[in-house]
Amino acid sequence: MAAPRTLFIADQFADTDRDPESRYPGGAEQTDEAILAAAPWPVDRVAARDATPALLERYDLHVIGNLALARPELLQALARLGRHVLFEHDLRICRHRGNFPAARDPVHRWIGRCVCPHRRWRPILASSLGMIFLTALQLSVYRSNPFFSPPAVRVLGSSVFGQDFFDRVRRAPRVRAREGSCMLQSPQRIKGTRAALRYCRRRGMTPHGIRNLAYDEVLDLLERSRLFVFLPTHLEPAGRMPVEARFLGCEVVTNANVGVASEPWWHFPDDQALEILRDAGPRFWRIVGELRAAR
Repeated sequence: MAAPRTLFIADQFADTDRDPESRYPGGAEQTDEAILAAAPWPVDRVAARDATPALLERYDLHVIGNLALARPELLQALARLGRHVLFEHDLRICRHRGNFPAARDPVHRWIGRCVCPHRRWRPILASSLGMIFLTALQLSVYRSNPFFSPPAVRVLGSSVFGQDFFDRVRRAPRVRAREGSCMLQSPQRIKGTRAALRYCRRRGMTPHGIRNLAYDEVLDLLERSRLFVFLPTHLEPAGRMPVEARFLGCEVVTNANVGVASEPWWHFPDDQALEILRDAGPRFWRIVGELRAAR
């Protein structure tokens, strides 16, 4: 069977120009970049602002990442064609994108769950070939919304990392002097910066805050640190940084809100877990193929 003509659509990609406050790509963009690099057949990509219904017609398969910037006519065309697989980075169906602490609605803020009807996404979900979730925890939060019945679903098990990361893990010395702790420093309350800071201070540590650093700078800091603390207040669908910290030799302190911490492979020995992580990119495309073949 010939490879499907495939278009990957997302709001932005890792090489998109950033603003001064967010100079570097986020986790979704890094994962998408690694997924595109792992594709077993040619895959074109387009930013949501540049995608048109006419462009969609030229492809057999549409893979949809974050799409908050999509115009109504693009969503209507996607639903009409029904050739798309949805890749869930956070909570697409939630008007707050899962950022419950920032919500004005008390149900989101106090109970920590999504009850958005979000009619904008219903036709897209109903017409999709299926949905790929990062972790089972993310899927469980999605399913707790009473307004949605997901179509065919699959769980990838983690974010996706590029070959450069695995090369770095391989080169990292097995034994080295380490000192200090580090934590994600984010203005978003959901990321748990205050909780991580309290954890460290109660143990007499002054952690190094990770904020707005280039990717290699983040990995450099993790390689030097003994401890990485990440304690989000609500759902973290997967969690790239805890994975990076673990395989670069940090002791990782996290909680049940972190998706990867609930995945079976997280509790495997490092060698076995790393092989599962290394397969995440190829596994993504195998799942896409299975969802397309099942329709």
